[in-house]
Amino acid sequence: MIKPQHRIFAIFFLFAFGLGSLLSRLADIQVQLGIQEGQLGLALMCSSLGMLVFLTLGAPLVEKIGTKRTFIIGNIAMISLYILVAGSSVYWVVIATILMGGMAVGAMEISINVEADRLEAHIGRRIMNRCHGFWSFGFFAAALLGGFMRQFDVSPFMHMIVVFPIVALGTIGAVIGQEMAPEKPDASAEKPGIFTKPTPFILALCAVSFGALIAEGAGIDWSVIYMRDSFEIAEFVESSSLIAFTLVMALTRFFADPVVEKFGTVLMARISIGITIVGVSLVGIAPTFWLAILGFMLLGMGSSIIYPLAVSAAARRQDRPASINVASLAQTAFLVFFIGPASLGFIAESFGIRMALMAPLPLLVLGLAFAGILDESRFPSAKKSIKLD
Repeated sequence: MIKPQHRIFAIFFLFAFGLGSLLSRLADIQVQLGIQEGQLGLALMCSSLGMLVFLTLGAPLVEKIGTKRTFIIGNIAMISLYILVAGSSVYWVVIATILMGGMAVGAMEISINVEADRLEAHIGRRIMNRCHGFWSFGFFAAALLGGFMRQFDVSPFMHMIVVFPIVALGTIGAVIGQEMAPEKPDASAEKPGIFTKPTPFILALCAVSFGALIAEGAGIDWSVIYMRDSFEIAEFVESSSLIAFTLVMALTRFFADPVVEKFGTVLMARISIGITIVGVSLVGIAPTFWLAILGFMLLGMGSSIIYPLAVSAAARRQDRPASINVASLAQTAFLVFFIGPASLGFIAESFGIRMALMAPLPLLVLGLAFAGILDESRFPSAKKSIKLD
């Protein structure tokens, strides 16, 4: 008998595997389209726009059709649209298709996190961080496969064709016979509107997490392009930056909870941001590809837990319902993701890819200054009603 949490772990993995498969081939799609970094950044911004639109407006639709159907429809729609993106040589077709793909990603983001939250409450064990650990492992698997596909000159289109049955059949298999977790008892409480106004506390959490979020996005979206443009190396070695980044991020997320419990959120946040600053700086100045890979590993390690720590702090703040604070933080964070990819693309086109990847440094320093806001002794915190898994 497969446990419900193991099924949701599989969904997180498959979702990230499909999404990461396309992102692992961005360098090749850029060459295929014959576009500059700024145009690639604009395409990524359209993906973020589609995601933001669905995150803002799509929750009622997910509630209506249910999380199980959303898992199947969202994941299959996403990977189908990514096949079109990978196979197209027309920039504006890619723009339109990746926008719709972003909406499918938004549907998945809502459904998997809602189901994980409900399941966590239902079984009485904390599984959210482990869910996101499996998400990171899915990205790692996608990066590893992408590296081999690039090394053997498999086109992005054929790569996505190979990935399609894995994601589609895997998702269907993971949810067949699965009973969705019941709605939480407090589900009728106040719920977020279309846009939830951030409080000063939420804005402070944004200051802590924005630099790490942009650094994480830079590592995922631009690491392979950075390696391609900076060093004369084989295609698989170019992809090794993303492979190393995602592996270290997955391992850190998977084992971070006990360390945070032992040393506290503020200290771990400051250490993590410091590691991210070192990683970003090393990537910016690395004279060899080995040092660059080390930089991406440090970037992945440091940026992995900052946003989850901010989400936990938002949920435990009792000035408003937890759902309101978390929604406010998430919506504000995704506004940064909406602007970030295009900004880095234009910086790369104007000043070089190294300067683009160092762009998050000022925000990381800001996060270091605001990390004390994570100290839970400064605000009433909810009683712990669940235990660590």
